[in-house]
Amino acid sequence: MSGHLTSRKIVRNVGLTLVNQFLAQGYALVRILSALKIKPSNYYNWRHWQPSRQEKRRESLKPYILDVWKTFKFYGYRRIAAYSQQTDGSKVSEYMTLKLMRELGIKSRMQKRYRKPKTVVTVNQKPNLIRHLHDLSGVWQTDITYIQLTNHKWVYLATVLDPEKRKVLGYKIGDTMTAELATSALQMALDKHRKPLIIHSDMGSQYTSAEFNIKCQNYGLKHSYSLKGHPYDNGRMEAFHSILKREEVYLKAYETLTQVQAAIGWYINFYNRNRISNVA
Repeated sequence: MSGHLTSRKIVRNVGLTLVNQFLAQGYALVRILSALKIKPSNYYNWRHWQPSRQEKRRESLKPYILDVWKTFKFYGYRRIAAYSQQTDGSKVSEYMTLKLMRELGIKSRMQKRYRKPKTVVTVNQKPNLIRHLHDLSGVWQTDITYIQLTNHKWVYLATVLDPEKRKVLGYKIGDTMTAELATSALQMALDKHRKPLIIHSDMGSQYTSAEFNIKCQNYGLKHSYSLKGHPYDNGRMEAFHSILKREEVYLKAYETLTQVQAAIGWYINFYNRNRISNVA
């Protein structure tokens, strides 16, 4: 029904525009309508048309939908509708949001990922303590991800996540991927939150390093490791980095480490406090 209404609106607007253009050039109305094969009754209906309450509401919602999308371009219609339900002002259903986004010609922006350098694990497999755990309330997960600058150099983000609450507890960004980077992110989390029973990571050299494991021992943390070639063992941590890249990193062009630090700091605060989530 809405598609039919939209097509009628297009015909009305185009027809009136053409008639008015010819009238402005001095042509008689009767000749114009005859040439354009427009019934006089249709023309006068167009001239005196008034939008219905539903159409007025649809038009009034469009600036709101557009403003939310401009702020969160990675939001699709479901999360924009959810956002409207959680904030003051207009409440918009998922169906209406989808329709209005189509009329506005907007949709969630997701960019393709870039290729990161491959890493090789050279140490023997260490124990995975969480593989069969169903309750992750005493577990933190940590990992390092790559972010590329416009000059194609890499910077690195180490993150510590509470997988049960899906909150970032600590992070560190640097231009070298070192044990100090991984350890600093863990220290930030330990300084601000009650320590867990287990810290889980992959088998990367930063996490198998003496520096990182001494830090774990000093705080009485058990260190658990993903199996080689099984990144889903650290699934919620991997999911956060994937979301971060889709919703922030791949939509921006960073020239400096400082720009990355500012952007990631903003996003993590947004993720922890305000982000509307369907799953992760």
